[in-house]
Amino acid sequence: MSIPSSNWQTRAAEKRKSLLASIRDDWKLSPEDLAKAKSQRDISGVVPEHLEAVEASILAKDAPDIVSHLKDGTYSALQVTTAFCKAPAIAYQVGDCLHEIFFDQALERAKALHAGFKETGTVSGPLYGLPINLKDQFHIKDVYTTMGYVGWIGSNLGIKDPNHAHKIESHITTGLLSLGAVLCCKTGLPQTLLFGETKNNIIGETLNPHNQNLSCGGSSRGKDALQALGGSVLGVGTNIGGSVRIPAAFNGIFSLKPTPERVLYRDVANINTGQNTYRPTVGFLSTSVGGLELALRAAFSTKPWEQQWCRFPSVKMSSMNIGARLKVVEQLQSR
Repeated sequence: MSIPSSNWQTRAAEKRKSLLASIRDDWKLSPEDLAKAKSQRDISGVVPEHLEAVEASILAKDAPDIVSHLKDGTYSALQVTTAFCKAPAIAYQVGDCLHEIFFDQALERAKALHAGFKETGTVSGPLYGLPINLKDQFHIKDVYTTMGYVGWIGSNLGIKDPNHAHKIESHITTGLLSLGAVLCCKTGLPQTLLFGETKNNIIGETLNPHNQNLSCGGSSRGKDALQALGGSVLGVGTNIGGSVRIPAAFNGIFSLKPTPERVLYRDVANINTGQNTYRPTVGFLSTSVGGLELALRAAFSTKPWEQQWCRFPSVKMSSMNIGARLKVVEQLQSR
């Protein structure tokens, strides 16, 4: 959607309108349902109320169980993805937790994965058919990244794209897709990232689903709110000073901050690209410890330690002294 050039309030309103338009009509809540949710202090049970029984059953399971049922054919990738698109659609309407919605793209991928499974009888990776959401720092081809900045609406991090589509893909995004995951939406974050609560001028403030009088934390907050609302079981965020740990603690879910570069941060959007004093890291949030283990094992199965040095094929790290190794690391991080 082309966003008209106007004041920031109008641009933000148009963006919110476009997000709502991305949701199927039969997944939209009535004015009465929206008013009821707004009047409730605890909205953590709102999403399951609007799901079919089988959909609620799928979403009540943790990530490893869902993958297990996908692999044995109990659920189809399309069935699971539909549930994991409908639930975030409802969650966004009551909880303002999403920045980008691309459910149609997710459903098409699920159809392709299911067709491949039926044809070969084998799954396409350890995350086969599992819907995963990403913090709005991670690039996905043909999807915008605004990071909460009104000025970045309708552009690629402030640079206008004549094709109105991203062509960059973050390393973790490519890895998740290669492992069989389905990506369906990107979750909210505070403008400038480095903040323990979540508020920006595009979608406003995201509150704690368990208590709407409290904060949901930050900065990977859309993800934890979405999981607390029952719309996701596994998400990818970033962390420097607590951005996956704070929201997890606030919302009763689980998170993990790996050592920086344990999961590659390459081609992830940031506000201060190149600074290495306080190094950000890719982290995970899940409704279970098992979900964190599944995500980390899957990420490591792509052997990121080999890809870390792929732009320096002639370099033999093992033969270098520590000073030379640090120099190579600095070169990589500056790219």
